[in-house]
Amino acid sequence: MKYFIDTNVIIDLLKNKDEAKEQLNALLIQEDSELFINRLVLIESLRTIRFDNKKIFREAQATLERFEQVNIKQEIYDEAIAFSRYCHSKGITLKGKCEAIDFLHFITAKHYELILITNDKDFEGLETKYSDYEKYITKGNPKLNVTTR
Repeated sequence: MKYFIDTNVIIDLLKNKDEAKEQLNALLIQEDSELFINRLVLIESLRTIRFDNKKIFREAQATLERFEQVNIKQEIYDEAIAFSRYCHSKGITLKGKCEAIDFLHFITAKHYELILITNDKDFEGLETKYSDYEKYITKGNPKLNVTTR
């Protein structure tokens, strides 16, 4: 199985939280499991480490280098915008200050056909909404976004 690991799980791992370690270990012991992040997860995770904590920063970098990385292509940004707009039109918003980034991570996982691993409860309802969104698009409705390039 292939998994996209959300920033909150990585941050918990870097903080040595048992739940995150157990969660990732459970994935790693599965045969053929692969763990993926994108550069945004890398940046979000590393920025949380105090500037004067160079040793922990280097260890965190080494840990994150073990994950496979996927690129955030323009079409992923566009799809995240469209899906976010669709959700907002249905009254669905995500809590927290990083809503746009959460939609971006969700769509990145979808784009690469990865299972999203997150501790964020906001994501629970997104699978159903994404299924509804795909039906909406399949019926010939516009994608609700404008390509930025």
